[in-house]
Amino acid sequence: MVGGSTALLELLLFLGLRRGVGFDLASANILAMGIATGVNFLMNRNWSFRSSTRVSRSFVLYISLILFNMVFTTWLIALLVSWGVSDFWAKFMMMAAATLWNFALYRKVIFT
Repeated sequence: MVGGSTALLELLLFLGLRRGVGFDLASANILAMGIATGVNFLMNRNWSFRSSTRVSRSFVLYISLILFNMVFTTWLIALLVSWGVSDFWAKFMMMAAATLWNFALYRKVIFT
């Protein structure tokens, strides 16, 4: 529920910034990820995983993962677009891939 709703928020923000406002690919991706990340952290910590660990520990680990995701997925989206994949599908594929590794790390490391 949390992952799906924030993924939808991120995708809509990306498309709105990219196609509606005219942001370049990297700026649209980084801003969309940043906003969705804040919403996702709060909802996952307090609702999905009901974490009782220190907020500072969870936050540092969470932000580290998000920064990695931001750099890695921006690079891969640009690579896929340069190969002719549409920006929508490139973003969608990277979001799906990141969801898989994020969930495992949230459950086993970040919100334990």
